[in-house]
Amino acid sequence: MNNRSHYIARLHLVVIAAVLGAVQAPSQMVITEVHPTPSSGEPEWVECVNTSPRAVRLDGWMVCDNRTCTALGSVSVPAGGFVVLVRDAEALSEVRTVPPPVVVIECALPSLNNSVDRVELRRIDSTLIDSVTYDVRRNIRGVSIERCGTWTSGVVTYEHTWGPSMRRDSASCGMLNSCVRLPMDLRVMPATMQDTAIVISVVNLGQQTSPSRQRSIDAGDLRLRDEMPELEPGRMDEIRLDIRDIGRRDTVRSVILTVTLGSPDDRPDNDTIEQMMLMPTIEPRITITEMMAEPDDRQSEYIEIWNGTPNTLDLGGWTLQDASKKRATILPPARIESGGYLAVAADTTIVRMAPAGQWTLMRPALNINATTDTITLRTPQGLVVDRVPYDDDAHVNILTTRGIALERRIPWTSTPEQGASWTSSTDMSGGTPGRANSIGRPPPVISGLRSWPDPCSAVQSSSRYPCLISWQQPLEQCIGRLRVYRSDGVFVAELL
Repeated sequence: MNNRSHYIARLHLVVIAAVLGAVQAPSQMVITEVHPTPSSGEPEWVECVNTSPRAVRLDGWMVCDNRTCTALGSVSVPAGGFVVLVRDAEALSEVRTVPPPVVVIECALPSLNNSVDRVELRRIDSTLIDSVTYDVRRNIRGVSIERCGTWTSGVVTYEHTWGPSMRRDSASCGMLNSCVRLPMDLRVMPATMQDTAIVISVVNLGQQTSPSRQRSIDAGDLRLRDEMPELEPGRMDEIRLDIRDIGRRDTVRSVILTVTLGSPDDRPDNDTIEQMMLMPTIEPRITITEMMAEPDDRQSEYIEIWNGTPNTLDLGGWTLQDASKKRATILPPARIESGGYLAVAADTTIVRMAPAGQWTLMRPALNINATTDTITLRTPQGLVVDRVPYDDDAHVNILTTRGIALERRIPWTSTPEQGASWTSSTDMSGGTPGRANSIGRPPPVISGLRSWPDPCSAVQSSSRYPCLISWQQPLEQCIGRLRVYRSDGVFVAELL
């Protein structure tokens, strides 16, 4: 090989080595979070982190999407520091509490697509530093998309894995991402509803086995204290709460579920949760009382609900579900007074049959199967309030069931013998949506014992004397016994 050939070969090797070095060199600035679908009032933003051991100046750097690029100006980001890119920094500060060390750059950030898009970080010479392609359909709308990684001795190694933020406020703007794995990290997951139970889960998201920890659960009158077992990384511990231990028998009530773990770990902000939920009645006090599965041309498909609680309820946001698991949301206004009926219809044709103020709509509309189906009424959180099967065999022996509603005989019962408790409407219009059924007994609003004042006193000079006791019953005949006890539980007398 002559000197010229040897020189050209060496030059080729240098160029190849330089290209490989440029490809393999780790990026100093890394895109770690994007928020393309923020809630109303919050601007879109992109978060980056300087992973190098020294400050980086963003002289002429650009942030780009699939169509345009925007210069970031001359800003210095300290080693390990965060930088947030946003169109309106003041609007962001009104929604998010960004930690003081974080650099916020207000720039003409390209509009982030609400479905699929690409975000790039480039130097002034257009050299690509980092990029991410996101798909909102694979994540959660209204929740930021985070880059995951592993924390080791104070250094985060970011990966190519992305997922929705697990923080309660929907994003980790200017903070360590919620999906970065820390050595010790137990997370209390949001409670899930399973028909008549609330499931509370705790998962170990950390790198190490978590020791046993105390757990406190408060929900309404329920107080539960127990000790969780050790959890290996990736394992989960679950506990089920029966709604009969939380709800009341006679009325609907809102409760705050609070779950707290003792001995905080490396990420204490996810060691507790607070959730507001609506608890249904334990007894059948809110029931489905009528269903129109085959309306004629002048009618609307509808489901009627009866309120047997002593309080007026708002069913807006509650759901109806059929056997195929399709759910329809009850639209407001959906006010139903004590002892009243509310028809939930597929369209406004219901106005021809239901009294004003006694009907509302559902979206999307259910399509009740004309022969057999199961309709379930649920709270906004998903707990079962009432569930009834629809069967056209429950109709009387008539030529056609089209235009004839199926009515419940006794609204306040929940019997498995549905054939004996349902029958065809005898109303001339084909049904009685929003009013008392044409068959069966009129339902009582309140049944049981009430006294005032409670507690009371047998001393005439007391402000709690005398005591008025009232009794209402849903049946024509019954056998009752009335006893008086002291406040400490000691038996005093039997009145009847």
